[in-house]
Amino acid sequence: MEAILRQLAQSDLTTPIARLVLILLVLALTWLARRLARTLIVHLIDVLLRAITRIGKFETQFEEALSRKLVRPIEIMVIAIGGWVIVALLEPVPAVARLVNQVVASILIVVLFWALYQFTNVVAQFYVNRSAKDTSSLDETIVRFIRQVVILLIIVFAFTLVLQQWGLDVGGLVAGLGIASLAVALAAQDALANIISYFAILTDSPFKVGDFIIIENVVKGRVQEISFRTTRIRTVDHSIIAIPNQTVANANVINWSRVRKRRLDILLGLTYSTTADQIEQVIDHIRAMLAENEQVTRDRLVVEFVEFGESSLNIRATFLVKAASWEDLEMVKTDVNLKIMRILEDQGVSIAFPTRTLHIESGGFPANASHQLDEFS
Repeated sequence: MEAILRQLAQSDLTTPIARLVLILLVLALTWLARRLARTLIVHLIDVLLRAITRIGKFETQFEEALSRKLVRPIEIMVIAIGGWVIVALLEPVPAVARLVNQVVASILIVVLFWALYQFTNVVAQFYVNRSAKDTSSLDETIVRFIRQVVILLIIVFAFTLVLQQWGLDVGGLVAGLGIASLAVALAAQDALANIISYFAILTDSPFKVGDFIIIENVVKGRVQEISFRTTRIRTVDHSIIAIPNQTVANANVINWSRVRKRRLDILLGLTYSTTADQIEQVIDHIRAMLAENEQVTRDRLVVEFVEFGESSLNIRATFLVKAASWEDLEMVKTDVNLKIMRILEDQGVSIAFPTRTLHIESGGFPANASHQLDEFS
């Protein structure tokens, strides 16, 4: 590097003035390169994305997010290179020069893998957003899994290369970790079970991120994230609960998001004062109302007078609704229930309350009853 600078400057770098001028020049170039980093990155990314047909179709938001995430690593890289050149111009002692080279090389390695980490996050988030819009063939859970694996590899490779720069024996370290891993594995059986359950969930795919599920006797809500250790669920009250993957894998899970038709069963108990004609009218109107509802399917639509109950005349309405989510199902139930109430009001019938009527025959008490009452008086 010094030989190149000598040739460019065509002067003896041992001259303090020449060396000072070069240091100031390097500082100015470093500052300028840092200021131009954002603009250069934006144009470079735009060229690369347009060069690749499939990636070139990405939205503008992807390009902006990628540029914003890569600016900081590039700026640090420019500063590190500029600092390394300035130190080289100062001609430090060999020990200091070697230390500076190791530090700068480590910084460049970390910055490079940091940029890869940011790129992985932006691409993964882009596909997650596309999957949420049902415009991508990639499952959101698979995208998140690939992201976690890639990030793990990035960290491992970066750590290994930095250790090599400082002369550490990576092979010996790995062997030592292999010996210690047995003790760690024995002490972390639950963590290992959660990781195995994580892969079992991915393989079996009972649900994915964004699905509304019910984990029996545990929780119900929408899946937010599936990580190596836990599955995070946002409950109906908008709180977040993290459940160990082992618990999820061993539980009965109901996935509401994968049900396209849901069965509703409504039991109406009318008072015994309701006439047969009124019951017929109520049944006809409810059946017609359900048949006209776009959310109710025409198959398995049953509305019948089913039984004489203890305190009511019972009409049962059984039908299927096209509800893609739990929220949609609740909206349909509300709409149907309100319409049924209006039908009952129009027909002049009422819902029966649980009641019991006690009939006492005339003739008074039995002959010995009065004697028994006298004993208690």
